[in-house]
Amino acid sequence: MTAHFEAYNSEDPHQLAAVLHEDAVLHSAAGTQLGLSAYLDTYRAMTSTFVDRMTPEEIQVDGDTATVTIVNTLTARADVKDFMGMSLDDGQAMTLNLKGRYTVDGDRIREINLELL
Repeated sequence: MTAHFEAYNSEDPHQLAAVLHEDAVLHSAAGTQLGLSAYLDTYRAMTSTFVDRMTPEEIQVDGDTATVTIVNTLTARADVKDFMGMSLDDGQAMTLNLKGRYTVDGDRIREINLELL
């Protein structure tokens, strides 16, 4: 799991793609993205809008599933008019407390469910 967060925080879509299954599914407040391409499109949108850092606070593994408590810090790269009902000025940060459930298939993540705590 730590490799996923290192890849996510790298802001390098190729590094992130290396830990994700080609049929990856992401469920989040932004909706559901089906497939690696859709996931990476969402990732690129987030990292072009924010310095986006996910810090795992606690990881619990049960078989092929990991449940992770995450602190997600988003710092606006420019003024953001609306993100989750909030506006942010350039350089302004917001912090989200999340719970993620990650399902692994082999050595890659197949499904991610993120929810606000």
